[in-house]
Amino acid sequence: MAIITSRTQENGVIHINYDRCNACGLCVKVCKDFSLKLEDGKLAVNDKPLFGCMGCGQCMAICPNDAIHIEGREISSNDLIDIPIDKDKSSYEQLKNLMLGRRSIRDFKKKEVETELIDKIIEAAVTAPVGLPPSDVHLLIFEGTNKVNEFATDIIDHMDKIKWVFSTRWIWLWRLLGKETYQLMKGFGQPLTNLFVSQKHTEDDHLFYHAPLLMYFLASPYSDPVDPTIPATYAMLAAESLGLGSCMIGSVDPIIKYGAKALKKKWAIPPKSPNGIIVIFGYPKYKFTKALKRTFAQVTVYEN
Repeated sequence: MAIITSRTQENGVIHINYDRCNACGLCVKVCKDFSLKLEDGKLAVNDKPLFGCMGCGQCMAICPNDAIHIEGREISSNDLIDIPIDKDKSSYEQLKNLMLGRRSIRDFKKKEVETELIDKIIEAAVTAPVGLPPSDVHLLIFEGTNKVNEFATDIIDHMDKIKWVFSTRWIWLWRLLGKETYQLMKGFGQPLTNLFVSQKHTEDDHLFYHAPLLMYFLASPYSDPVDPTIPATYAMLAAESLGLGSCMIGSVDPIIKYGAKALKKKWAIPPKSPNGIIVIFGYPKYKFTKALKRTFAQVTVYEN
């Protein structure tokens, strides 16, 4: 039985080139669906897998002799890419320094982001892991300050229409969803929405900060809830390595998740998307010289 997503409804088909296969068994070990087995010293496709080939590509990626070919579920052997040799990989210190230097940037130079850099960001973001392959993430790209500002205007227009939800008279209704939700909406959602709406006819922009590039990562009803957030994070790190600043914007998706039909139709936002995250990009206007040490709320370790 195939795992259905918005992109595929069938299992992948596994082809084995026995002229190349040496029955090492590596593919069997990494396939957690039990789609492959060793039988009498020979590799075979299992007729009783857990789900059926989901197209993760693990078997193709680990085979030392290119003896396995997957067909279907938006994947084929043409998608295999050689991993750079170790000397070309970043060290832990290099990666940590990149992460440490990245800050949320909300002040940008009046300079558009070059198309080749946008392509590189996408190229890095799409390598992110997903709950179920193939990726069900939808990506909307708003290229250029004018297009980003147009999107911002439409969102603020929608906020203006539903601002009564955040009014002092009605915000008590949020208590029905729990104390924490009420406190968050009263202390964050209400003042933020009021600010956005108040800037509707001004040049100020505290929604997208006149960013020259915006990417909206959206989930589908079939995808894992975190599927949009992981590639968004990859995109931010890629942008940092390219000399760009970035900032996640989490206030928009919850506002337009329910309703906003005209806005969704105009911008081809999947109407049934359960969640998403926006990232804005641009050349930083200011340079930070310090990083901040951060902590988790709690770290619990269970030792042997």
